[in-house]
Amino acid sequence: MEIICNNEVLILSPLRAAYWPKERTLFLADLHLGKTGYFRSHGIPIPSTVLHDDLKRLGKLIETYKAQKLIIAGDMFHHDLNTDINIFQQWREYYADISFILVPGNHDKLLHINYEQLDIQITSKEFVAAPFVITHELPEPDNNRFIIAGHLHPGYQLIGKARQSLRLPCFVVSSHHLILPAFSTFTGLFTGYKNRNNTRYYVIGNESVYRA
Repeated sequence: MEIICNNEVLILSPLRAAYWPKERTLFLADLHLGKTGYFRSHGIPIPSTVLHDDLKRLGKLIETYKAQKLIIAGDMFHHDLNTDINIFQQWREYYADISFILVPGNHDKLLHINYEQLDIQITSKEFVAAPFVITHELPEPDNNRFIIAGHLHPGYQLIGKARQSLRLPCFVVSSHHLILPAFSTFTGLFTGYKNRNNTRYYVIGNESVYRA
């Protein structure tokens, strides 16, 4: 799905990222790498295939769009070093020529990870990639800036005639912001802001993106 944000073309991918063709840049948020390893270390049997599937999807995004840069709007990692982080480090070496820029989120701030060793650039709370400002949590509305953010794990609820319902990840777009879906499939979905005015929802389903 191709949209215009702040006079720039962005492609919304069903692989849970937005691509900026002009700069060959991928925007994504909330990878929560290490989350499955953290749960397993606490006795909760989460399969490691979740991590492998997320990394496979990320690799597919890079290769499909021939991206040169990834800008992550926070929560790239979920917890301190564990076996999942080691798997990511091996994956990162395969894509060593890709620039990774992390705008830290609330989880990233709590960790003791050697980002330099992982070849990841850490920014301040906000990072400018003009004409966009990337941050983890969406700040108060500001008509003078276009914000790309994550954090909310946005979802859209579909309700059928028989009252059956389905929640799907989505992109949330207004004239001044883009909220990215959580990249990791091992996250919940938040649907609590569905009725805001001047907001468009682009829902991910059946390997496509649909305007809700």
